Amino acid sequence: MAEEKKWYFAKGGQPHGPFTELELCKQREAGAFGEQDHVYCKGETDGWVKASSIAGLCDSLELDAPPPPEHHAVPQYERAAYDHGSADASKKAHKPK
Repeated sequence: MAEEKKWYFAKGGQPHGPFTELELCKQREAGAFGEQDHVYCKGETDGWVKASSIAGLCDSLELDAPPPPEHHAVPQYERAAYDHGSADASKKAHKPK
């Protein structure tokens, strides 16, 4: 298994890191550094480069929790069964005399 790359960013002349790529992107999302600040990763960059110069950095990484499941409305006829316990119970309660 390949060793995970170590990323650094520099803000105000001070280096920060190392970070995994996901951690680096979370730092960027949190506002720790911006596109005009510099980043470095051995084997990925030729020295310190502006974050904006690395095309696709953080584009393919999932930074946030997944979205909540989609809400699907229950059709009216099914809601009636839920409101009365079940469809069978509802039929028994409404038997003609």
